[in-house]
Amino acid sequence: MTVENTERVMHAYHDAWEPGDQEAGMDFYATDLVVHMGGDGPLAGVFHSREEFVRNWVSRVAAYTDSWDVVGNDTLLVGEDGVLLLVHEKWSRGDRSVTTERLGYYRVSGDKIVECRFADMNQPEVEAFFGDLTPVPAGRH
Repeated sequence: MTVENTERVMHAYHDAWEPGDQEAGMDFYATDLVVHMGGDGPLAGVFHSREEFVRNWVSRVAAYTDSWDVVGNDTLLVGEDGVLLLVHEKWSRGDRSVTTERLGYYRVSGDKIVECRFADMNQPEVEAFFGDLTPVPAGRH
């Protein structure tokens, strides 16, 4: 891999995701994607495939929120196989909303994202916002 390839994949991924095209964004995930979602809330955990992450995280967030906006990202560090970003996201549900800066490490192989590690800079606030969600039962992710 090259730094240029990693940057190209990540720019294309966020160009798809930011205007709300989740399907196009999810096409960048490898089938054997591994996602480490930080925190202790109902969305925390390790997801061991694209299917599992989409079913137990992306789809749950999309169904729970009235709006989900990715409003930009800042590249903090980029290497041949991965990139560290600060992603700015906002979710709303009814009259409640939460905005976060999510630290995300994305590992890239070829044209696919194969691993992600995420932590919200305001984790307690994000977990409180999603507090009504039922955690995914152990062994289901």
